[in-house]
Amino acid sequence: MEAEALIASFIVFLVVAVSVFIGLLVSRLRVKVLRADTYIVAGRTLGTLVFFLNSAAVIYSGYTFLGTAGYSYKYGAATMFVWGTSLLGYTVGYLIAPRVWSLAKKHNLLTLSDFIMWRYNSKVLMVLAAIISVVFQIPYVQLQIQAVSIIIDTTSYGSLPSLHLSVMVFGLVILYVFLGGMMSIALTNVFLGALMLVTMLGGSWAIILKYFGGLPGLYEAVSSVSPAHLTLPGPGGLRPEVWFVSSVIGTALGFWCWSQRVQTLFTAKDVRVIKKGMVLNSWYLLLGSLWVTHMGLVALALSTQLRGSDYAFITLVGEAFGPVVLGLVAAGGAAASLSTAAGLLLDQASTISRNLIQQVFKNKLGDRELVTLTRVAVVGLGIISTIMAYLSPALLVDLLLMGYAGVTQLLPGLFIGIFWKDLQKYEVLSGLLAGELTVLLMSAFRGQEPFGIHLILWGLAANLITILVTYAVRKTVRNYKESIKLINY
Repeated sequence: MEAEALIASFIVFLVVAVSVFIGLLVSRLRVKVLRADTYIVAGRTLGTLVFFLNSAAVIYSGYTFLGTAGYSYKYGAATMFVWGTSLLGYTVGYLIAPRVWSLAKKHNLLTLSDFIMWRYNSKVLMVLAAIISVVFQIPYVQLQIQAVSIIIDTTSYGSLPSLHLSVMVFGLVILYVFLGGMMSIALTNVFLGALMLVTMLGGSWAIILKYFGGLPGLYEAVSSVSPAHLTLPGPGGLRPEVWFVSSVIGTALGFWCWSQRVQTLFTAKDVRVIKKGMVLNSWYLLLGSLWVTHMGLVALALSTQLRGSDYAFITLVGEAFGPVVLGLVAAGGAAASLSTAAGLLLDQASTISRNLIQQVFKNKLGDRELVTLTRVAVVGLGIISTIMAYLSPALLVDLLLMGYAGVTQLLPGLFIGIFWKDLQKYEVLSGLLAGELTVLLMSAFRGQEPFGIHLILWGLAANLITILVTYAVRKTVRNYKESIKLINY
């Protein structure tokens, strides 16, 4: 057992070392001038391949690699909401992202909060959007640390202090993000994104073919053990059809409300790169994430003993193929977590430095000072996320959905505001506050989701209703004032 742990763990740490080496090398070779746009969005220079693999690596995280398998182990068919989320999200992205990129290029926007400030000319709204982006991303960074901890725990067969080592690995990610910014992240993610895809597809299909000969055999085996896992509302009736549909719609609408995903859009060199990236990312889902989802069903059908549901995929790999393959697949899982954590850290840090701290100095900071502030914020946020990982562990998908509920409330201000020209800051601000308050109250009373509709949509409904009411009041007041002027005239 010690030899197997040594082999599997060595492969994982080797991949971590290679990725850190790439990140540090790029920071020395490519980041010569400390310009804000170079550090934060790679100077908007990424071509199709690098943009695609970078965005895929940022989007598909430890939640994809481990969490979806764990979720299917617990809830079965309800996990398919993940497929709908991404496919609908890329459809929306294909239609809207080119417009967002063009506006960002024209007005030198580097963050989602920059976009909000440009569109509504409101520092209050920009600051609120920045706070929401940062706060609701902390659980997402925490998720990545926990995912790496699960990977180390499995590959070492429980012989290593997994959470402590996960934090040390996370510290190395902070280092190359600190030094190289987006350029280090993007080129490191070319390696990590490719590794993720190969291990998700290869590992999943190898297990399905080994034990069941294909999907029909897997479904038959699950049906004989727990038929409820193949239908909604799933085992225990916990995920009804309404929950499934509302989760798909809610997470798809919020897919591009994550500020780190918006920031990855800004790295593309032109609109064609973005459109190609959306198509390629759809295939990334179909070839990778879709099959990992089935691993929870495999563990269920085989009655595999798990330390926790999120351990399903890599536990199966270790039992089926031994330490070498376990190390390779687990390295893919580590790649998923580290690549996403890097993108999240840079986005959070640049949002804090550019949209919060810089406002104190009334935009008098130069590029060098802004980059320095961003680097300091990278370290600070890394420390906060580490503390959260120790104090507040949770099921990986639950952490993601918590974040989704918060960031989706930015949807009206971000995307509806592009097309609704008369939408003003008053409506967006009031709606955003109403939506976030709804999400926070429903989260406080856990499990209170009327009619089974996910709290993402309840928050968004409160948001949109408030916007419409505020808009109607504003128009009425304006029309009244104009009428008085005419009468007086």
